[in-house]
Amino acid sequence: MPEQHRWTVDSIEEFVASIEVDGGTLIQLPLWILPDGVHQGDVLSVHHDRPAKGATSVLRIEIDSAATKDGMEKSAAQVAGIKQQSRDAGGDIAL
Repeated sequence: MPEQHRWTVDSIEEFVASIEVDGGTLIQLPLWILPDGVHQGDVLSVHHDRPAKGATSVLRIEIDSAATKDGMEKSAAQVAGIKQQSRDAGGDIAL
């Protein structure tokens, strides 16, 4: 039975992507494994199939544009909330 996973691209550096798997563990993968045009913050829908008694393992990795947009909006709202809670009025530092 195929498994489904949600990966989030945490960072991309020198042809290696750090991926958060299902909201937990971070793994590193070579960038060539991922779809063309993948960026930091993208959410990936991953379908994994291991046919019964087969010697193969098949991954289908797709950029989930709707989940990526939703994640970016939630992140922006969280940052805005933190800024709003800040008591620092900003400005110059007096020493």
